[in-house]
Amino acid sequence: MGKNNDNPLKNTYFTVFIILSCLVYVMSNGEWCIPIFAWIYPILFLSMIYFNHTRKIYLIIGSIYAVGFVVQFAKIIGMDIKVCIVAALLLSLLKVLPYIYWSKSKMRFQDTVIFASVMVMIEYIIYLIYPILGGLSDAYTQFQNLYLLQIVTVTGIYGITFIMYWTAAMVIWIWNNRSNQKALKKYVTVFGLVMGLVFVYGVVMYHFAGNPEESVRIAGVTVPVSHLLNDDEDVYATFYTDTFTDENITNTQDKLEAVADALFTKTKQEAEAGAKIVFWSELNGAVLKQDEASLLQKASTTAKEEGIYLVVSLLVKTPYESLKENKTVAFNPQGEQVAEYFKYGRSIGELCQKGDGELQSFDTEYGRLASFICSDMAFASKIRQAGKSNVDILLVPSSDWQEMTLLATKTAIVRAVENGSNIIRHTNNGMSIAADNRGNILAQTNYFQSDTKTLAAQVITNGRFTLYSHIGNMFVYLCSIYVLGSFLIPKCLNRKCKQLPVW
Repeated sequence: MGKNNDNPLKNTYFTVFIILSCLVYVMSNGEWCIPIFAWIYPILFLSMIYFNHTRKIYLIIGSIYAVGFVVQFAKIIGMDIKVCIVAALLLSLLKVLPYIYWSKSKMRFQDTVIFASVMVMIEYIIYLIYPILGGLSDAYTQFQNLYLLQIVTVTGIYGITFIMYWTAAMVIWIWNNRSNQKALKKYVTVFGLVMGLVFVYGVVMYHFAGNPEESVRIAGVTVPVSHLLNDDEDVYATFYTDTFTDENITNTQDKLEAVADALFTKTKQEAEAGAKIVFWSELNGAVLKQDEASLLQKASTTAKEEGIYLVVSLLVKTPYESLKENKTVAFNPQGEQVAEYFKYGRSIGELCQKGDGELQSFDTEYGRLASFICSDMAFASKIRQAGKSNVDILLVPSSDWQEMTLLATKTAIVRAVENGSNIIRHTNNGMSIAADNRGNILAQTNYFQSDTKTLAAQVITNGRFTLYSHIGNMFVYLCSIYVLGSFLIPKCLNRKCKQLPVW
């Protein structure tokens, strides 16, 4: 790969690659995601280095990352635009690092592995900084590539990241070494064997490991409540200010009681239709603290009368306290409370108490169940508890906005596959889905197109073992060791050789 010169044709190609890279990157993830573009844009970025081997290429790639991030995710993640720009700049500074390494390396075969490994490390660092940003990884764009998706049962999403970026680097390496047939034959064989093993593993895990046996009907129910919480004068004053009146409280109690009555009516309808497990979407059970006990007693009675497992999702407000309780409470068919879970993964600006993130699972005749809430699913380290505890079905009550619902859906499906759990995610203002532990979507419904706002589905009752849930991010650590070893071992050997006596 030579350095840039003033060849007009080469400069023209370079300009074309900049424009093409911008367009492809913008459509590789986020609002206009075309999954195959997530494989193509790293190849284009590396190609730009071929056409212009100078420092300004880092600024160009970083700028594409930053601008593209804002275009892709500004509406999806719901950040203030200034915060979004800061996040974009931070991410661009991190994600340009593998390209800096590549341009300064000798571009050997082992450098293709280091390039991919560095990107894995960068994505893990982003996750550690803020897990919800980690949920924007390109790896999630491949959630419908079901054979490839099975690799997350060992590596988490970082295996997909590695494969995507290694493939990009190998394309450039093959082009650079197209005249070296011996090297091509050797290293393309190695690459092909690894990719073949990934494919075979995916086929085996998809078709033969943990095949479904039985299913249970589960229903997620919703009564539109966002307009009350955000726009109703009485409810808004009571839930979000300290200037409410006694009249505000009385009116709020009446309005929220009507919502709760509608939820119980829908719960009974789904039970009569055959649902054995019913849960409410996030925030639906909005209630004042003084009325919580009464609502829970009614939930207990309903579960007992209908003979169902009932998981109610509550938003509990204590007057004059700024932080609300966002939680789920589960009852068995005997009316006994079997679990209470507080939301852990709060979104930016969400004024709710932070839960401890500890799994609250319970055994049923339909397998072991547990619930997490909405953005909890971005916290892979917490969801791994489901795999360790052999949770068969994850219930995920959620509340979205229209632009972010697909991103949240992808994340939930990947978490389920990572941990061998079947999942049903039911949401306000978005796409509700049920999926099995292999990533197949069993049922879905769009809140904005549904009259009932209900998702009912036959969900598989048996989960499956996954290595990832037990070893965690071991793959990331191995990539890190490989990268560090690639830098340190040669230096140590050189130092040792210099210390040897000269004969």
